[in-house]
Amino acid sequence: MLNFVYPEEMYLFVESIRPFEVREVGSPKWLEVHEMIIKLSQQASLELAEKREEEVKEFLISRDKLRLLIHEAYCVTLWKTRVLPHLLEIDPNPQATFLIYTVLYHEAALVALLDVCLYHPSGCETLQESVLDLIDYCAQAVSQVIGLVSMGYHENESKLDVDEAVLTELERQKRDFIYKIGLRCISVLNYLADNVGLFHLSAARRMLVTHDIPWLMADVLCFRPWQRKTNKGMQKFIDEKWTNVDDVAKICKPEAQAWFCVRQLLLNAEIMENYAFNEARCKQLNKLLGLMHETLMDQLPPLIELKMFLSRLTLSGNTAKSQTLLLEDIPQIQEELIKDVEESGGFYQIAQDQDSVFLSKNKDDICAMASRLSKAYGTDLLCELEQNMEDLKVDEPKDAGAGGDGGGEQHSCATCQEKAKKKCAGCKQVHYCSRDCQLKDWPQHKIVCLKN
Repeated sequence: MLNFVYPEEMYLFVESIRPFEVREVGSPKWLEVHEMIIKLSQQASLELAEKREEEVKEFLISRDKLRLLIHEAYCVTLWKTRVLPHLLEIDPNPQATFLIYTVLYHEAALVALLDVCLYHPSGCETLQESVLDLIDYCAQAVSQVIGLVSMGYHENESKLDVDEAVLTELERQKRDFIYKIGLRCISVLNYLADNVGLFHLSAARRMLVTHDIPWLMADVLCFRPWQRKTNKGMQKFIDEKWTNVDDVAKICKPEAQAWFCVRQLLLNAEIMENYAFNEARCKQLNKLLGLMHETLMDQLPPLIELKMFLSRLTLSGNTAKSQTLLLEDIPQIQEELIKDVEESGGFYQIAQDQDSVFLSKNKDDICAMASRLSKAYGTDLLCELEQNMEDLKVDEPKDAGAGGDGGGEQHSCATCQEKAKKKCAGCKQVHYCSRDCQLKDWPQHKIVCLKN
């Protein structure tokens, strides 16, 4: 059985997760933990895909590591928004950007782990006061996705330029991660809404009053960021990649999560007592009625109750209530990180200190780091796992006779013409016998691959 993390390593990997400060991002110790986070995230996804026992989730929850994952997500967000711009001012054309990409990828891996763990109520229970920080983080991430789509993200991302400049490529990568993280956060918000009774009152107030999650989800459902129209037809974002779909009305996971999030909040009488249905909110939520067609109801029957609620709300009109004064807790993680930055001399000082790490021009150091991260990401193992998953979907007849070809279609390596079992994970059209052959062919193949 293939694994990214073996059972005997699991405890060590989980125990190694610790909080870092913004100034430590990119340091050797940070990279060590980064490698473990990546492997844990890949292992958690593998356990879900193959319907195994969720050991990664159990270890993270039992060792109370979810709050540290939230802390690390905020740490990377601050680095990305406040330190990275200063680094690019120091050197607008860095020789290698893969370490910057690594930091961006780190945030996505953290959110993926949170998504897996918070599906279970036991994961939500361990959050305690850090749930306020997580609500703030997710609300901001979902808002950024809406902003990307409204500014033409889908149109720009479907027309890639393989010869784009370094900074242009880096900006595209940042947008891609913002998009993927934002869709993950829709899922996380749904889990928090479903388990809001496990948190203290400040969490419900932060979801309904501070960020108005029902309003936010109504915007998400209207913008539909999980689908785009290309010259190949309509595509939906399924399993972390764009997939052509014939039936546009078929619901994908982010869309279902957004609908359920609205339902869990609006139909929870206890937390909705202090939610004022004023004229603006009624108008915003009324937009959802136009989206609730029969096909949607057939796929998501629990939404029938939500439709009835919204219909009654439309008839009753403004039912604004007087706001009850409540004392609420304040999120701490981001404030503590910023306080530490100020004590370290500010974000610009951190950028100057990290100049030699992220803007290094030493080719030997760059190559050594690239080799280390390539092994950490387990690209060969990913290809093998993907091929195994594809094989499970296709039941190929086998020829029992000697010298038979197994009854399946034979493919040749695009580089050396030998028998090939692996195929390009991007376009799914070209086959290779090994990772080395794929790397040799990449300069020619990337033009075709990135356009598909």
